[in-house]
Amino acid sequence: MPAKGFRRYIELFKHIKNPFEYILHKNERFKRSLIFTTKPNKIQFPVALPLYQVFKEIFLEDVYNIEAVVKQMPQKPVIIDIGANAGFFDVLILSKIKDAKIFAYEPIPRNTQQIKTVLDANPSIKDHVIVHQVAVTGTPAGKIDLYIESENDNSVIASIFSDFNSSNANKISVDTITLTDILLKNDLTEVDIMKVDCEGSEYDIFYNTDPALIRRAKMLLLEVHDLDEDKNNITAMHKFLVDIGYDLKHYPINNFCHAVEAVLKKQ
Repeated sequence: MPAKGFRRYIELFKHIKNPFEYILHKNERFKRSLIFTTKPNKIQFPVALPLYQVFKEIFLEDVYNIEAVVKQMPQKPVIIDIGANAGFFDVLILSKIKDAKIFAYEPIPRNTQQIKTVLDANPSIKDHVIVHQVAVTGTPAGKIDLYIESENDNSVIASIFSDFNSSNANKISVDTITLTDILLKNDLTEVDIMKVDCEGSEYDIFYNTDPALIRRAKMLLLEVHDLDEDKNNITAMHKFLVDIGYDLKHYPINNFCHAVEAVLKKQ
């Protein structure tokens, strides 16, 4: 379950070397980006005001239950990050497993620039994250429209659905790649973690990819959104993943979004 209340600060102290930057300077985030350093591996990264929702989900609420996940990883895990946003998940992983290799996919230019800026500022991790400025789909699509909060700033709830969030008042056209092509063109026969956070596109990605290819991922970390009462909801996604060979658990993040951890059953 996501950490709540005071427990969030316990998680912050676990992951961040300078937690008082957040605790003592919360009001300053309206004026400047706060600068954080991870631990045990030191990675320095800024958090601008629009990114605090994601920062809190990953570093305070710990929606990915990162310590338990890391214990299951090999020394050099291969990770696919679909919907990388500003790269906070990648930073957290590399702060725990310095030799991880991450294929990061994020379609919004301002967000991918943020990732690249952090990589440039931290040479120890620069070669461990390969950034692709594309959206991921299940069905080949060429270009798609994304509805985003701002063209000039970071966006955290971009979606292919115009009505996904009332804050998404802008539309951009972005290039795409299928999950099938990610796996085949990178010769990824085995993936330790596939993390997916793409505001409703998880259904197209999973329902329209060969299950044999999905099963190349030993662990799936997903955010699943309830969009309708037919196939695009947590109940249907749960059944789909169980049917193709995963054991999973999930819990609510909010009233329409769920965190899912799915582990491939041993053959």
